[in-house]
This record gives sequence, C-alpha cells and structure tokens, in this order.
Amino acid sequence: MKTRLIAAACGLALVATASSAQVPPDIAAKVRAAGQSMDPGIGALYAPLFTDQVKAGVTITRDLAYGADPLQKLDVFMPDGAQGKKLPVLVFVHGGGFTRGDKHGAGFYPDNITLWAAKNGMVGVNINYRLAPANPWPTGAKDLASAIAWTKANIAKYGGDPDRIVVFGHSAGANHVADYAAHPEVRGAEASSVKGVVLLSPAYSLAPSARPNAYYGSDADLGSASGQVTRLTASPYPIFYGYAEFDPTAMRDTAKALIDGLCKTPSRCPQSVEIKDSNHFTEGMALGTSDQQLAGPLLKWIAGLKR
Repeated sequence: MKTRLIAAACGLALVATASSAQVPPDIAAKVRAAGQSMDPGIGALYAPLFTDQVKAGVTITRDLAYGADPLQKLDVFMPDGAQGKKLPVLVFVHGGGFTRGDKHGAGFYPDNITLWAAKNGMVGVNINYRLAPANPWPTGAKDLASAIAWTKANIAKYGGDPDRIVVFGHSAGANHVADYAAHPEVRGAEASSVKGVVLLSPAYSLAPSARPNAYYGSDADLGSASGQVTRLTASPYPIFYGYAEFDPTAMRDTAKALIDGLCKTPSRCPQSVEIKDSNHFTEGMALGTSDQQLAGPLLKWIAGLKR
C-alpha cells in the first residue's frame, strides 16, 4: 500500500511508500553477518540496484561553484517537469570523518540520496566542503551556510523553492548539519530558508578525549554530546534523526544521548528511526531502493514541515 502526500504549491508530490518494506533478505543477512563493520565495500551489495536507468527523468548539473575554494562545489539534481515549479529542496552533506569524502563518490553513493530526492518531488543538492585538518571548526558549518546561501539565490531556475530547504547530513556530514543548526554564529541571512534538518548517524563524544579531534581540535565542548543537546534545544529547526542497528558504538551512543537529551524538552524531541539490518554505510545506500525504513518516515516528515 502506498500513501501519497501532496505538498501544496509544489507541483510534484512527495511520495511516501509504506515504511514496512525492509532490507532485501539476501542483503540483510550479509549486513547482519558483518555487524558493525566500517568497510565501505559493503556498498557492493547495493550497487546492482543503481543502474544508469535509475537516473532517467532527472537532469544532473555538476560542480557548480558556491565559493572560491576548489572544494566549494555542488551538484543539482532536477526532476523532469520541475522548471517553473516551487519544489522543496534537499541539500545533502556527505560524511568521511571530517577529512575525506566526496559528493559524487566513486560509484552510486551518495548520488543515490539526491537522486532519491529528485525522484520524490524535490530538487536535490549535493555539496562538497573544505576538509580537516587543514580546515578545522567552524569551516564545515560555514561552508554549509555558503552552500545554502547559493541554493537560496539560484535554485529557482532548477524548479526549487528557495524558501523551503531541508538540510540532510550523514556521519561527519550530519555533524556539520547539526553544528549549523546549533550555532547561530555560523548562520547568515540564508538561515530563514531552512525548514528542518536531518541527522543520520553523527558522532559526538560522551567524555573528554585524550587526543584532539581532527575537526573540533581540543575544545571538549564543541564536539560533546552534552554541549550539542544544549545548543540544539535552543535551535529553531525541527530535527529528524536516523541511526543504524549496526552503527558503530560511538554513533549509537550519540543517538541515545542526543535523542534522550532533546526529548527532555518535548517541543524539541526529534522524530527518530532505528534502521534495522543496516550499518553505517548501508543506511544511506538504501535510499532509492525498496527498503522504506528511512525513506517512508522521512518523506512524510518533510511533507509536514511548516513553510
């Protein structure tokens, strides 16, 4: 059974498939066997599901500059029929431990996330950003602010609504998204266009570390879960939080700390989902497949955000 959610004034529908659809059994068995593996090669399980035919109906424009640095570039995924519309916009921020990663990746991921957005009534924007350790805090959050500002100024020509932007990050990218939401000092005039933030398995520390963080340095509060709970509680943005059953312990501990901490203030309690039979990589790789554990609730949440 499918539920169709119409976003007013969008022209295309946000389509939420019933979230009961799970990981394909053959993939689920291999993910369970691998457990908390951090081997990105697990993506080979999902790669056959993303042929070139999947991109039909979407125009991809790559490497548009939103700043002067070579890494300050983004890709736009525009669905056919979007021109002249005002579709919601999903800005995606890749992970990579703050020090690596790429918006285009080496295969289907993370293109599949912005392709999924375009296939579901949105315009997708996939960004790169300057990397640590050469570019420490708050570079990532400021780059995100700049990318959002570019999106606000330019996305109408791709059929996007410049005043209806959702920002979605995975892993270290989720840290950058959370930091953008939590620190008003990194935001600018673009901030009013952001209607919600999606955090997929960020990692914050629950206790001080003996070693400086590659991005946050030696500031124990910046990279702490407790500090982030305080800041996100004061943030103006609704939060959707996802994490995987087989995420590393640091990500699962962060999920518990942030969700429990935020829910102490009922108005700030995020919608959250634990993604079964998934690990740190496959939770995002599944977007665009029959697995609706994340996609279904996320589409419904986006459709329900206030304009």
